[in-house]
Order: sequence, then C-alpha cells, then structure tokens
Amino acid sequence: MKPENKMTAAVVVLGVVIVTAAAVVMNSPRWRQKAKEQHQESVLQGMTPDKAIALCGHPVLDETQTTQPTVTRRLVIRNDYALAVELDFVASSAEPQQWRLTGIQDPSGEIRYQTPASQVGVLPCLDAKPVRKPDQKPQ
Repeated sequence: MKPENKMTAAVVVLGVVIVTAAAVVMNSPRWRQKAKEQHQESVLQGMTPDKAIALCGHPVLDETQTTQPTVTRRLVIRNDYALAVELDFVASSAEPQQWRLTGIQDPSGEIRYQTPASQVGVLPCLDAKPVRKPDQKPQ
C-alpha cells in the first residue's frame, strides 16, 4: 500500500473513532437515565409488603383487609425526612402471598406519587439492599 493510501486510511479510521466516541459521550446521559428508570420500575414491580418492611423498617401503620376476592394491605412508613408515605398492595385471596404494589401516596391521599422516579424518590429505602444482621444467613 502506498504511503498516501495508508495516511488516508489512518485519517478515515481516526475520524470514525472520533465520531463514535462523540456519539457515545453525547448519548451517555440518556442511556444512564433510561437504565435508572428501568431499574426503578423493576424495583417497584417486585415490591411486596415484607420486602418494604425489610428495606425501610417497621411501619407506623400496617393494615390488612380481606374482601372477596382480594386482600389489600396498607403500610405507612416514615421516610428519612419523617414524612409519612403510604404503600398500597393488593393480592388475590386465592393467592394471598402474591402481592402487587398498587400505589404510593401521602396517607391523606392528597399527594399521589405516579412515576417510578417520584415513588423511589419519596421512599429511597425501597431501592436499597436489606441490611443483614450478623446472625442471619444469606437467602
């Protein structure tokens, strides 16, 4: 290969590398944000009353009501700022251990946290790993 062709090829390769790097840098915040949103959705989809208690501590209020064909459970937990946050769960009375998180709100019902970001934001302990006591075995 002629030296001029080698130089041209090197410039082209360098240009492709620079353009690719620029695209990665420009899109990185969007990718990061999308990954964070997907993580928050995943955390909330797998949330159960027992998991919320393990992550956030003993609730101020823990009510369970059974009305055929469902069981509802309401937890009120204080966040880091002593703000009360209500978590509502529902399960089928046929499968009472298959809980589904239906809402996170202020106990008065005036403020409803609609998005995964606002739900995890008001109760960040939901996105933490449970603290294992030294005498507990890993699950």
